[in-house]
Amino acid sequence: MAIKPSPTDTTLTITRTFNAKREAVFKAWTDPQALIRWFAPSDDFATSVVDVDLGVGGRYRIQMKAPDGGSHTVHGTYREVTPPTRLVFTWAWEEGSCRGEMPPEQETLVTVEFHDRGGATELILTHEYFPTVKVRDSHQEGWNGCLNRLPKAI
Repeated sequence: MAIKPSPTDTTLTITRTFNAKREAVFKAWTDPQALIRWFAPSDDFATSVVDVDLGVGGRYRIQMKAPDGGSHTVHGTYREVTPPTRLVFTWAWEEGSCRGEMPPEQETLVTVEFHDRGGATELILTHEYFPTVKVRDSHQEGWNGCLNRLPKAI
């Protein structure tokens, strides 16, 4: 499904600083073994499947198991891979994921920028083209949970 333009009020931007070199933070976003350690909205979830074909046009797929036993699976295509400064990829939930808040297979776009801040890394995550503010806010909660866990992998 094609990405459709959306108003800026459905764009999510989160900025965090991590006490690690940007190469390590970038690797945590692109290495399957690192993603397994942190890519879930809370410690109650388990990331069980991570497939990464890193490169422009390559695909990824990440499956998380919820505490209730349900699966949440997201996948997409890399649009830009510029180590260690930038990642851009599409984002779509598979059928049955995301608690029905976003239509399955509707693509949104994630841009992650990695800025060197004297040995630390400022990360700017922009996730855009959500269908509603409610869906944006739900993803904000999930991304904040993930980013809270990111230091486990760097």
